Amino acid sequence: MTTPVNPLANSHQYWESLRTQGFSLPQCQSCKTFHFYLRPACPVCASLDIKAVEASGRGSVYSFSIVYRAPSAAFEKDVPYVVALVATDEGPHLMTRLINVKPEGVAIGMRVVVSGWRTCNDPAEQVSDGVAPPLFEPESS
Repeated sequence: MTTPVNPLANSHQYWESLRTQGFSLPQCQSCKTFHFYLRPACPVCASLDIKAVEASGRGSVYSFSIVYRAPSAAFEKDVPYVVALVATDEGPHLMTRLINVKPEGVAIGMRVVVSGWRTCNDPAEQVSDGVAPPLFEPESS
C-alpha cells in the first residue's frame, strides 16, 4: 500500500520563495507548465518535480466583484473594495484584491501588476513581506 502524498507538505517552500525572490508561481520542471494552486504533482504531466519560479507579476483582470458589505469588522474600513480573478501572463488565475484603484475604474481585461502582499493585520493600503497572497494594482502605462 502506498502512502498518500500530503498536498501541503511543501507549501512553506512556496511562501518562503515569495519572501526571498518576489512573486513566484509553482512550475513543473518536467513540462515547464505554471500552475496555481499549490499541488504535489503537475496537473498536466503528473511530475512531482515542482518548484516555485519567479514570475512576471503581470496579468489582466479576468473577473471581479465589488464588495460593499464588510464580511467582518476587520474589513469595515476597507469597503468598498475589489476582489478579482487575475489571469497571470504565465497562465494561472489567482484570486486577489485590487488596490490603488477606485472600484468604478476596474474593467475586465484591465492590465494589472503585483504590488505586494497583505497580512490580515495590515491595513488595506499597507503591504507586507510575502506572507500572504499577492495584491495587484493597475499597471502603469
